[in-house]
Amino acid sequence: MKRRHFLLGALSATPRRGRAAARRKILIALLDGFGPDYLEKSDMPNLKRMAVIGAAKGLIPSVTNVNNASLVTGTFPDEHGITTNFYYDRATGAAAEMKSPEFLLGPTILEKAAARGWKTALVSSKDKIATLCSRGAMIVASAEKPAQRFLDIAGAKESMYTAAVNYWSFRVARHLLKHESTDLLYLSTTDYMMHTHAPDAAPSLEHLHTLDRMLGEIADDHPALEIYLTADHGMNAKTHALDPIRLLRAQKIDAAAAPIISDNHKVHHQDLGGTYYIYLKRAADTKPALDLLRQAPEVEEAYDGNSAANTFRLKRDRIGDLFILARRHMAFGDLPELRKAVNVRSHGSRHEASVPVAVHGRKLDLSRLTYSLELTRQLELERV
Repeated sequence: MKRRHFLLGALSATPRRGRAAARRKILIALLDGFGPDYLEKSDMPNLKRMAVIGAAKGLIPSVTNVNNASLVTGTFPDEHGITTNFYYDRATGAAAEMKSPEFLLGPTILEKAAARGWKTALVSSKDKIATLCSRGAMIVASAEKPAQRFLDIAGAKESMYTAAVNYWSFRVARHLLKHESTDLLYLSTTDYMMHTHAPDAAPSLEHLHTLDRMLGEIADDHPALEIYLTADHGMNAKTHALDPIRLLRAQKIDAAAAPIISDNHKVHHQDLGGTYYIYLKRAADTKPALDLLRQAPEVEEAYDGNSAANTFRLKRDRIGDLFILARRHMAFGDLPELRKAVNVRSHGSRHEASVPVAVHGRKLDLSRLTYSLELTRQLELERV
């Protein structure tokens, strides 16, 4: 069997003839920041009892927008076009957020399901995912910006800087699956708790144990429910940070950047992450800039734009001239000085790119799954 067929069969545009349509329910869940160490340390009896669990690679940069886009489309960044949370706009000389739906190229699994007559929904703790990834969703709920009808269902709006915001999203998801005949639901949480607490810290243990209980309740509602669960990235403590632009400018190399990890939730990560796109003013500076960056102790890998696009399957015209990745406990950012000691949990590098994958209600060989996006890449949507 060829590798591309190991999941559930290719997405089909038309139903198979001669076969009656049987009703299915599918939950695709992305737990933001849920690295393998969180799974290992946490008391999650429902997930561990009911699901086949494995490990896979997330996409690099290991940030939220990139990996949600990959999972919801089942494609790599060179296909769906999302290469960052924030990017540097050369035309304006300013940073901009890559969250508008027009940035997402190609169809989502929600669009494909809706075209087949499925009732679809997306529930997200972060509003940017509700904006970016919801094409094809007939129902969209954002915990960050909740509509009144979802407040009536799940209770008052919760702060983005609490575990409760994810519980709110799970309550809405359960309601939509149980009471509104939703066939396919995409659920995405927020990673504030992982940014704030190590895997063995009591608040983290309580958070994930509660999500596990709620996931078990959803599964108990629907004996035939299929669950495909993964994460966008893991998390590591960062103790030292480098400002790559200051480093380059000290050697007369004119450059600009926007923090890849950036979004509206600065408390989470302080705009410090494990990857950086760098935009040079002069193409001739490419080699000296790479040589200089590779000598920096914080930098683990450095690529020119073409090499980065090829290595990580990134859309070339949506990344910088240079791409750098940090060592495990290092981060990059816009700093008041060249280097500084920091105390932040963050992500973005290779060291946060390994993620759990779990499947319930469908027989899959997870040992043959390389990338997390393969959970949806070949997901058959026929109701059989």
